[in-house]
Amino acid sequence: MDYKAVLAGIKQNKIASVYLLHGEETYYIRQVEQALIASVVPVEDRDMNLIIFESDPQREELINTIETIPFLGEKNLIIVRNTGLFSAGHKASGSEVQDKTDAATERLITLFGNMPAYSHVVFITPDKPDKRRKLFKALEKNGVVLEAAPLKGKELRSWLTQRLAELKIKMAPDAQEHLLAAVSMMPQVSLDFVNNELEKVLLYTTGKSRITQQDLLQILSTVPEISVFAMVEALSQRQTPQALALLSEQLTAGEHPIRILVLLARQVRQLWQVKDLIQKGRGSREVADFFKVPGFIGEKLVKQSRSFNEGKLKTALLSLAAADRDLKASRSGPVVLEKIIIELCE
Repeated sequence: MDYKAVLAGIKQNKIASVYLLHGEETYYIRQVEQALIASVVPVEDRDMNLIIFESDPQREELINTIETIPFLGEKNLIIVRNTGLFSAGHKASGSEVQDKTDAATERLITLFGNMPAYSHVVFITPDKPDKRRKLFKALEKNGVVLEAAPLKGKELRSWLTQRLAELKIKMAPDAQEHLLAAVSMMPQVSLDFVNNELEKVLLYTTGKSRITQQDLLQILSTVPEISVFAMVEALSQRQTPQALALLSEQLTAGEHPIRILVLLARQVRQLWQVKDLIQKGRGSREVADFFKVPGFIGEKLVKQSRSFNEGKLKTALLSLAAADRDLKASRSGPVVLEKIIIELCE
C-alpha cells in the first residue's frame, strides 16, 4: 500500500490492527506514525496508552503489552521503532530461508491474525524486510505494509505543490523552479530536508504575501546543496561576485571547504557529462532521463553546459582534485576554492 492510501485509510478511521512501516524516507514514516497517534489515542490517554519501544522488546513482553487491556482509555497504540523482527533470515541452500521460529514468535504470528480490538501495533524500520519470513507474511495478510521509498526527482513537483498549500505558503514560480532544480540535483531527495527548509522559509517570511526567488536565496544560502547549485548558476552567467558571495556565506556558516568542494566537483562533472551527451546528439529530454530528473532540469543543465567548454570543465575538475588533496593535507585553505571559481568565470 502506498503512503497516500495509508493516510487516507487512517483519516477515514479505517485503522488496521498492525502496521509495518519500512524504508529510508523518514518523512512519510513520521507522518503516518503521527496520524495513527492522533487517531487512536486521545491526548489525555497518551501517558498510559501510548507505548513506544525504541528497539525490539522481548517477544514475551511485546505479546503481554499487546494483550494488556488499556488503562482507563479505549485503546493501546504500541510503536516499535528500529525493529529487526522482519529482517532477512539466514539462507540454507539456493533461495530457501532458514526461518525457524521459537514458541514466542509462533505465538506472535498467531496473534497477528487475532489481534485484540483494543490494541494496535506499529513496527518501524529503515531496512527492507524479508518477505519470505512467516512473521512478515502474517503481518502482510492481517495488517498494512508501507514501503517509504525516497521520492524521485520527477515526483517532487507535485509533493512541493501540495506541501506549499498545506503550509499556506505562496511562492513565486521562479522561486519554486529554483528550489526544485537545486533539490532535484541532489543524489537522493530527502523530504525531511525539504520540509525543514520550507518551514524555515515560512518562519523567516512571516507577514509576506509571496516568497520570491531572492527571499529563497537569502534564507537558504547556508544550505550547501542549494547554495552550490546557485553558485554554478552564477558561474554559468559569469557572475563572479555572486558566486564568491555564496561561497563566503557557506564558509561563514561553518561549512567545511571539503564539503563544498565535493558538491562543486559533482556539479562540474555533471556539466561535462551533459556536454558529452549533447555531442552524441542527445537533447534535453535525454539528459533529464540520464540524470533521472524532471525535464526542466534537463533543459537547465543543457543551458548551463553551453557556458563552458570541455577544456575549462576538465581543468576545473583537475584543480578540484588537487585542491582536495591540498585541503586534506592542510597545505591550503578556502582560498583555493575562490581561485577555481574565478577561473571558471573567466
